[in-house]
Amino acid sequence: MEIDYKKVTDDEHEELCSSFCAENGDDENGIIPDEEFDRLFDHLGATLAKHGSFSESSAGDVDFSGYRYVDQIPVIQTVVDDDVDPAVAIRAGLEAVSTAHRPLGASFDLHPHYILVTPPNRVYATYDPSEIKLG
Repeated sequence: MEIDYKKVTDDEHEELCSSFCAENGDDENGIIPDEEFDRLFDHLGATLAKHGSFSESSAGDVDFSGYRYVDQIPVIQTVVDDDVDPAVAIRAGLEAVSTAHRPLGASFDLHPHYILVTPPNRVYATYDPSEIKLG
């Protein structure tokens, strides 16, 4: 699989998330209906659970955690545990966005870094490409 990887700044990451929502949301604010968001969230959670542990809360020791009702937008942010290799988050994100029922952006918070995965096989990250071993 060929991946389009681009190093971005924190500000560019935010701009890319906003642009993706504007292009793929159902209203002028990028909002999508609750049932569509729930399907995307459940799909992302199930996909992440195949690559590590996933929880809808920050309690406990989990690899990925996300909160269902932050914003009803097609970019869903997940917090990634410090012990998770960024390449694992990217692989999980690529799987999730390529198999979602509608355009999905998977955003990962790996403090102090960020990763955004969008279809088709696009990865935007604050990591230098040499820091990520996707092979």
